[in-house]
Amino acid sequence: MFYYTLSRFLRHVRNRRELGAAYLLSILVVSVLGNALIFYVSDRVNWPGLTIGDSLWYSIISITTIGYGDFSATNVWSRIGTVFFIIIIGLASFTTFVGITVDWILELRDKERLGMQKSVAKDHLIIVNYPNESRVRQIIDEFTRDQQHRKGEVVIVTDKFSELPFELPNVSFTRGSPLEQDTFERCNIGDSLQAIVLSPSYDDPRSDSFVASITFVIEHMSPETNIVVECLDPKHAILFKESDRISLVYTVQAANNLLVQESQDPGVNMLTQTITSNVTEIEETLASAIVGPIHNGPVSYTEASKKLLDYGVNIVGIIRDGDVIVGLQDVTIAEGDSVVYISKNRHSWENIVVMLR
Repeated sequence: MFYYTLSRFLRHVRNRRELGAAYLLSILVVSVLGNALIFYVSDRVNWPGLTIGDSLWYSIISITTIGYGDFSATNVWSRIGTVFFIIIIGLASFTTFVGITVDWILELRDKERLGMQKSVAKDHLIIVNYPNESRVRQIIDEFTRDQQHRKGEVVIVTDKFSELPFELPNVSFTRGSPLEQDTFERCNIGDSLQAIVLSPSYDDPRSDSFVASITFVIEHMSPETNIVVECLDPKHAILFKESDRISLVYTVQAANNLLVQESQDPGVNMLTQTITSNVTEIEETLASAIVGPIHNGPVSYTEASKKLLDYGVNIVGIIRDGDVIVGLQDVTIAEGDSVVYISKNRHSWENIVVMLR
């Protein structure tokens, strides 16, 4: 009767596994405590020095079917208690509870593998869209080679496939349309630091509008997330909302410019690849810092460049109000400038201020 009632209950809560597990756990607790109490009261005269802890130990070892033999029921009442609480109630509950737990773990693993499990990543990078495997893996490699993000987590968002075609440490997958809020809720967009939105296709002229829609969804759901967007045509920049959190990268235009530049000035390509990559053996890399409060009065970039060179920091230009300034003569440092430089290490504005003293 007990097994029949238990099986009916479990079928009823099959889609509510947590409730079923909680129910079984409560039965296990009752079984262990009930048997321990009867064993302690009835058999302690036969086991000198027996404690409540020993009784609990005996109950737990018995219910797991291990049975070390250091304690055993010798009194008729403790034996009856063992049969009722351990064999009839406890053993059935224990095996069923273990089965439910294993099924739950396997289901979570399958959901994670198939991209349907909610991500628990924090301060992670989200890569939206999957143009091809080599491109996505190269981006992940570049991101994780940086010392600051070496152990950072990456979540790939796409509806292109049902299972991630490769396995990398700290890389997970969320399956779903990148235009739906549910998809970004499952990839934990609210706790992400950065998102890279890739163009799904170089051949489709509508790709930029699709990417712009995705960017709007991300910014709406997580205004604090920094978004780097791949835009194929600079003319489509109007599709994207102007925001300090959104950066547009014109990959096709940049590639074409580099091809022409290399044809005119050989060596430019090699230098550009080196300073823009985290993978190369050369330690120097291209980085940027946002100018913060200035407390020592007006300082020109010419003076700052000379001082920073002593620390291996080479300023190559600044971005001010959306304009790029390379000729830094007679240009004064202003709060909000984005200073682009080449250095072995990335520096915050606070660190740069210390160098300028």
